[in-house]
Amino acid sequence: MTEIDKNTFFDITQTFDYVPFTQSEGCWKMNSIKGENRFRFFVDSLEKPSLACMGYVMKRFGLKMLQIDGECFADGKNIDSKKIRDFYKEITQADFDIIEINSSLPYDVLYEIGVREAGYLRPVGMFSSQLSNWIDLHSEIRYNENWKRNLKKSEKLNLKLNVLEQPTNDQIRFFSDFYNKFAYSKGFGHHINFEQTKALLQSNDFSLALVTDETENILAGIIFHHRNNRAGLYISARSTEYKNDNGVTFFMYDQLFKYLKSKGYTIFDLEKLCPSTHSKQSVFLFKNGIKGEKVLYCGEFSWYKRQIYRPLMYFVKKYLFKRVEV
Repeated sequence: MTEIDKNTFFDITQTFDYVPFTQSEGCWKMNSIKGENRFRFFVDSLEKPSLACMGYVMKRFGLKMLQIDGECFADGKNIDSKKIRDFYKEITQADFDIIEINSSLPYDVLYEIGVREAGYLRPVGMFSSQLSNWIDLHSEIRYNENWKRNLKKSEKLNLKLNVLEQPTNDQIRFFSDFYNKFAYSKGFGHHINFEQTKALLQSNDFSLALVTDETENILAGIIFHHRNNRAGLYISARSTEYKNDNGVTFFMYDQLFKYLKSKGYTIFDLEKLCPSTHSKQSVFLFKNGIKGEKVLYCGEFSWYKRQIYRPLMYFVKKYLFKRVEV
């Protein structure tokens, strides 16, 4: 394992087969607004790179933590457990008290063998969904009855989806405000500002699409990521001025699927499928209403310099940060 700079990291991963959006240059640009020195970059080999990742450094309660949200693979279909083991074992030799991984690689037993042999365990509590729904854009997209009813409703509204290749500052500012109002109304903890949204959309891997009615009112919007032949959801929102959706959100996704298919994309990842008994169930029912392939991620693993940090991190996330277990 070798630690590298950001330019080398993005040059190396440019040709990789599997690069999750969380490891993209767009996400780095968005999050580095808070400070570029918060990131560290690693690759298994400079001569023949096959595995690389960037991690976000946090310092809390006198501890130094590295958070790795996904990894990049030169070949995402042929996982080598020894390479996984050696790569993550060497990262534990760096100056961190806690290392957390949240891998969005489709589950591979060789990945789990490798990361466990490197000394990582599942955390005490799980706070992120390990499931997704992948939509095959090459085939006819099939919806359940609820989706069909809502798509029928949307036909009465004369809606239009506009994919903005180069959104203006006004459009970016509008969407960030639009999303934050929606997130607040839903009780979401995630919010974005203008600078972050602009940095994200200035990259080649993210685009913005807006739904307008016949009077050009914006009723919904979505930021989606895309790379190679794959695309997926980042965030979406709809107007909070209307209590009923009237099929607008359903229309937005349906039209986006058609747009992406016309551009040659083969898969749309709906991201984070979370069946539950709490408020997130409505999001699950929405995403599950599209017939697709259910995918299990490799998910969360953690390494701790001292074992006492394992229960401590659970307490911090659940009771101090008020995160919801899944």
